[in-house]
Amino acid sequence: MIQLINITKEFGSKTVLDNINLHIADKDRGCIVGNNGEGKTTLLNIILGQIKPDSGQVVLSNTCGYLPQNAKVNLSLLDRLNDVNYASEFYFNLSNLNFTQEFVFTEERIKRLSCGEQTKIYLADVLAQNPDTLILDEPTNHLDMTTKKALIRVLNDFEGSIVLVSHDVDFINKTMRKIIEIKSGHIQEYEGNFDAYLAQKENAKLRIAREYEKHQKRVKEINAQIDMYKRASAKSEAQKSNAKKNKAQGGGWGFFRQDIAMKKLSTFAGAKIKQLEHELDKDVAKPEKEHVIRYKLTKDDLKTPFAYIAKDLGKSFGDKVLFEHSDFTIRSGDKVGLIGDNGVGKSTLFNILLGKDTYSGRLDVAGSVKPVLMQQDVYDLDFNITINEMSQMQDKDYRTNFLLNLTTMGLDKSRFDTHIGALSSGEKMKIKLTQIILSDANVIFLDEPTNHLDVANKIYLEKVLAGFCGSIIIISHDVRFLDNVTTRTLEIKNKKIIEKY
Repeated sequence: MIQLINITKEFGSKTVLDNINLHIADKDRGCIVGNNGEGKTTLLNIILGQIKPDSGQVVLSNTCGYLPQNAKVNLSLLDRLNDVNYASEFYFNLSNLNFTQEFVFTEERIKRLSCGEQTKIYLADVLAQNPDTLILDEPTNHLDMTTKKALIRVLNDFEGSIVLVSHDVDFINKTMRKIIEIKSGHIQEYEGNFDAYLAQKENAKLRIAREYEKHQKRVKEINAQIDMYKRASAKSEAQKSNAKKNKAQGGGWGFFRQDIAMKKLSTFAGAKIKQLEHELDKDVAKPEKEHVIRYKLTKDDLKTPFAYIAKDLGKSFGDKVLFEHSDFTIRSGDKVGLIGDNGVGKSTLFNILLGKDTYSGRLDVAGSVKPVLMQQDVYDLDFNITINEMSQMQDKDYRTNFLLNLTTMGLDKSRFDTHIGALSSGEKMKIKLTQIILSDANVIFLDEPTNHLDVANKIYLEKVLAGFCGSIIIISHDVRFLDNVTTRTLEIKNKKIIEKY
């Protein structure tokens, strides 16, 4: 059992967690979601005792196994492998995680592990220590689709509780039974997987829209009533003035009664106006405004029906064949997912299509193709300037659309005067994507574009890419993302590039 009681945590002037309470029972499966910077990893670190809260209490009755983001295997693994029982459990877990390579674990070999290998070995190590609870921070980073399926099976077979942070919706759907949303320092729990969470959020959004529309209708009615009572009050004041004048001129009892009636009407009208104005003061949530992304490219800019036509395409490095005798086409406007296990040649095919690598066979590239590549890393940005300074290097029209698109993608305007080097990885990815969709490119190559993006921005990215009229070729291991963006698939498997529709 894990229990957080009245936990508060601040960093400088920002309250990341504000008096939150959370209970994770045995065998619970909870995924923590929220925008970048909302405190997801902070919450995990408080559970683990790696960060102390400013106030509140953590009650932890379980032993926890922790997989950090970008896990690095420690050399202490070599000592643990000397224990026969531990080693047996470790290699069993490693096999379950689709680790098929045969090699002896040495200090030198551990130092040369790939990111995907690091994740699998680290998790096998954690599982071999038999924890009651698994705490996982972005466990699917660097894993190909085959390994991700294996991880899903391992987690579903795990008998303890699991708390994780992930931006992989397909993975969350297949492993989680509770969603824990962090927003503005508070948490809200939703029963079910991510799709159930989205459905509940959408229902809440529709309810807010209906209530707001109902409120706006009532506001019109109230303003009309206030105007009516104000006119009645003004009329009564005028009649009251006439009654006083007539009384002064020797009017009788009738004028006195008229004066009393007008006073009552004026008082009633004033009270009613105050009552209605008080009703106007009620705070009703406003629906979130839907923003529109601006693109430079239009369908009229697509000059040819085909961007690439490959015949008998092949690529080898010495004796190693990545793919051979492969035929495929990429039409103008196609949204293509490029999939395959790690190391099969996806990045190499990117380089061939971009004209950066040699090949065998034939590849016809339309003369009108203007390609652009967005890589996984963000180091090609100038970290020493601000967003505003970057925008001022372009003309006024570009600058307006550049800043507008960043705002639409959820980048707060307050960040525009922050040096790019100080921005989060997700914020930098938004800058790169905005640059690309405002470029002259009609073919966009995206290498793992959802890395560093939170779920909300990943969903928004799907809409952004779907609205682009040119061709898009995407390397990604995110099944849900590819399903929602691409219209067809190229898979590299068994040394062939296979077209799928």
